[in-house]
Parts: sequence; C-alpha cells; structure tokens
Amino acid sequence: MTQAWTTEGKRIAVTRCRVQPNMVIAARQLSENNSAYTIEVGYGKKLLRTTKKPLRAQLAKSGFSVGVKTIRGIKVDSTESDKIPAAGTTLAVSDVLSLGDVVNVRGTTKGRGFAGGMKRYGYKGGPKTHGQSDRARAIGSIGAGTSPGRVLKGKGMPGHMGDVAVTVKGLTIVHIDTQTQEVWISGPVPGSISSDLLVHKLGKTKKVELNYDASGIKLPVEEVKEEAPVEVEEVAEKTAEETKE
Repeated sequence: MTQAWTTEGKRIAVTRCRVQPNMVIAARQLSENNSAYTIEVGYGKKLLRTTKKPLRAQLAKSGFSVGVKTIRGIKVDSTESDKIPAAGTTLAVSDVLSLGDVVNVRGTTKGRGFAGGMKRYGYKGGPKTHGQSDRARAIGSIGAGTSPGRVLKGKGMPGHMGDVAVTVKGLTIVHIDTQTQEVWISGPVPGSISSDLLVHKLGKTKKVELNYDASGIKLPVEEVKEEAPVEVEEVAEKTAEETKE
C-alpha cells in the first residue's frame, strides 16, 4: 500500500497491484438459449515441463507454449458473441480496466492462526485488577443463565482466524500503467503480498484526477518532434556558405 494525491490536494490510500498477462485457455457457452459464457483464464509464471500433462495438452491446443500457475473460471454475460475473447488470446490491463472504473476486489485474507476472543471479535476483556491475574484477555461468561441454560449458537469464541475469502466493494481504479501492467486501486484489498486477487467491474465510473508529481508517478516521455525540412535546408545552406568563406 501507498498513498496518492488528487489535484484538489486530498490524500487517498491506494494499493498497487501488478497484473500478469491473462491467457484465455477456453471459452464456453453455458447453454444455447443463454447469453452467459465461462472463460478459463490462466495466469502466473510456471515452467511448461513442470505443468501437469492434461493442462499442458489444453495449453498446446489453445496455442500457448508456456505454463501457467493458476486457472480461474470467470463468468461473462454478453449478448454479442464477438465480444467474448476467443481461446488463444491474451488479455492486458487496458483491454478490461480503465481509469475511474468502480470495482469489487475479492481475495483471501491473511491467516492468523489460533486467535483469542479479543483479537478475533474485539472483546474488551476483563478487569486487570481485583485479583484477576489471568483473566484480563478472557472472553468472560458465555452462558445465558437458567433460561435457556446453554450457550447460544453463533457465540464468538477463540479459534482459527483469517484465511477466508473476502470481497471489498466499491473501490476505484485511480491509475493504470500500461508499460509495467500495474494498477492502483483506492483503499485496502484482502491478502498478503503476492497473493491473487479477482477484480470485478460494476459498470460504474468515478471521476479521478491525480496529481502525478505529488503521487510520484512518472508519465511516459513524449517523443521529440523532428524539425521541419525547410529549416534543415536553411541550416545546410548557411553552413556551406560559412565553409566557402
């Protein structure tokens, strides 16, 4: 995570995510009367010789000569079959995302092992005085008295924390670098460094204007325009006259 600044001087928290080329391995229509398609996308670097034979054959059938680390099935709804990417094509960032898109980001949270009630559910704990030397971080009473005389279902107890799928909704694409295939997403996203994310477009957009200098973003250098041929001829004539003199 890092921070970026808008042209209005507002600081926003962003997460920098790098997108690897998404290789379309297969595209299937769910049914003839349905406009839904399932696209199998492979991403991540892996040696082809270490890939399992069934997947290796599927990659070769689609026209790829490299292996993939992970394969995901993505459901796409479209009434026009021409807009569905065919097997053997590669999707870049600019083919799917654009500046200002509102997205939902789904990922797997960090695994935190066995955690107590205070860390897992935010319980305040017991008093640190009055002789309770070992009850400061305990969850306290969990029963409900004589009626119903049992622990109710869903009570927050110590246990395994994290390592679950979480979706963060309503984030915005604030910057896209087509050279490094990097995407800046507003706000935090689940998971640790190098973990996989699934970015889902909502069909909505927001106006985003970043201050590139303050945010540390280097824009591509524009090519220097060539001088006009007339000016070049004039310089050549002057040089020839000076040489004669």
